[in-house]
Order: sequence, then structure tokens, then C-alpha cells
Amino acid sequence: MRTWRVGTISMGISLVCLGLVLLVSQIADMNLTTILLSWWPLLFIILGMEILFYIYFSRKESSFVKYDILSIFFVGLLGTTGIALILLTSSGLMDQVRAAVNSEEKTVNLPGFNEKAGKGIDRVVMDTGSYPLTIESGADEEVSIFGTYNERVMEDADSLLKKPEDYLMIERNGDTLYISFKDLPKKNGFLDNGTMNLKATLIIPADLAAEIDGQSTDLVVKPRRLLNDWNVKDSGNLSVCLQGNSDIRIDARGVEELEGPEDIWKVTEVKEEETGEEGIVKKNGIFNTGKGKHTLTVTDTFNVNVQYQ
Repeated sequence: MRTWRVGTISMGISLVCLGLVLLVSQIADMNLTTILLSWWPLLFIILGMEILFYIYFSRKESSFVKYDILSIFFVGLLGTTGIALILLTSSGLMDQVRAAVNSEEKTVNLPGFNEKAGKGIDRVVMDTGSYPLTIESGADEEVSIFGTYNERVMEDADSLLKKPEDYLMIERNGDTLYISFKDLPKKNGFLDNGTMNLKATLIIPADLAAEIDGQSTDLVVKPRRLLNDWNVKDSGNLSVCLQGNSDIRIDARGVEELEGPEDIWKVTEVKEEETGEEGIVKKNGIFNTGKGKHTLTVTDTFNVNVQYQ
């Protein structure tokens, strides 16, 4: 009696086909995933034909049909891989994997914003959104924003932000220029954490009043020689960088920590009943350098750190 081992030929043909697929994809520079998605159903056709073939001839030759479990398992594994690729493709995950593999993370310059203040604009109101910001006073009459952000893009693809309006809301009303940072688009793709780091610098003419809402983010303020009063509120950690010839008064109100040169801060503690926050000690502090003609007022900020450049 002759014994037929079903699965051996199927595994051999499968290995030959897989080798040819890999060879063609390398020589022709073809997409291997696309080829695998196309040819894997042949595995089941080959295995089914082999089983039918041996069953048919075993009747004529009184042969005993024996299944090669290892070979059939190998063919099934290849087929299961093909099914998994189909499911990934239909769900869109395969496209995301391709995009992640073929993309690169790079640092890109923000589209610059420049608005000539001139006559008629006396105040700038800034909402920083959820991104850290550096604010400086400038000698020019322009309000300017520049910086960088990180993004993951396909090779040779255009940058996500093309103009200031893509990340800023700008509105002029009377004598006030309102500027707000928009939330940048978030990607929820595979192998992508969805975050986009942004670092920006805002230049405000020294003779304009400014009101900055930090939205609990970290800020760096470089007032230089102010010619007007500035207000900063609701910042996480605020660093105030002063020059040796700075002439400014820093008035901190409701702050948990005050740091800087010793014996310069004049500190008084705020009573707990005044803050309404049990167990949290807050402070008021005054920091003078020069005559202190103009004031930087800081409110509802966790930490204020004054340092000289």
C-alpha cells in the first residue's frame, strides 16, 4: 500500500512562490505588501487541489492518505498572515503603518507673523494656549511671532502650517490687538503620539501695554527696558530675565514660589482664607531694579524666577 503525504507539495510550492515574490520585489523595486496581499489566496487553492488529487488517486491505487501536519501548519501560517494583512488594510491600519515607516520627524519654522502697531494700537492681549512662549520687548513698532514646531510628515510633503492664520487667531479691535494660539492639529495615527511641540517667541514694542494669559504653561519674559506696564497671569513657571541696566518693578501676587537674587524680594504671605485654597501658602512679592517706573504684574502663577542675563 502506497502512502501519500498531503501538505508536502503545498509547502514546497509555497516556499517557491514566496521566494519568487521576494526576488521580484527586490529586482523590480515593487511594494512587497501589495504583492503579498495579492498572492496569498493561492496557498489555499494549492493545498485544496493537493488534497483532492490524493483522495482521487488513493481510491484507484488503494493508497493510504497521511497528512503532513508540519507542512499544512506552515501553509496555514502563511495564509493566516495574508488574512491578517487583509484585515489591517481594510481597517486602515496598514496605511498608517506605511505612513509611519515612510515618514520623518523634522523641525519646521513657523510661518512668521508681523503686524505693524503704529498709531492707534496701545495694547496687546495674548492668549498663549497650551504652548510655552518667550515674550520680549522690542525697539521696533512691529508685533512679531516666530519659532519652530515638530511634525511627522511623508518625504517631500508640504508642511502642515503654511500661514500665520493656521496657528494664530488675530483680531484688531479699537486700540487693542488680540492674539491667540490655536491648538495645532493632532494626529491619531499608528506609531504617532499625536503631539506637536511648538516653541515660539513673541516680540512686543516696548511702548505698548501687554496682557498675557499663560493658560498654566511655562513662560519666559524678557522685558529689557519697558516703556509701559505688562501683566502676566495664570502661568505655570515664569522666568523673568533682566539686563544689568533694567529699570522695572515686578509685582507678584498670589504666587507659591519666588526665586531670584537674595534679599531683593520683599515678600508677604497671603492668608489662607484670602486664597480660598486650604493647605496652600501663597505669597505676594515686590522686586525692584532701577527706579521701577514701569511694572510687570504677575498674578496666579506657581513660580516666579528672576534672573540676570
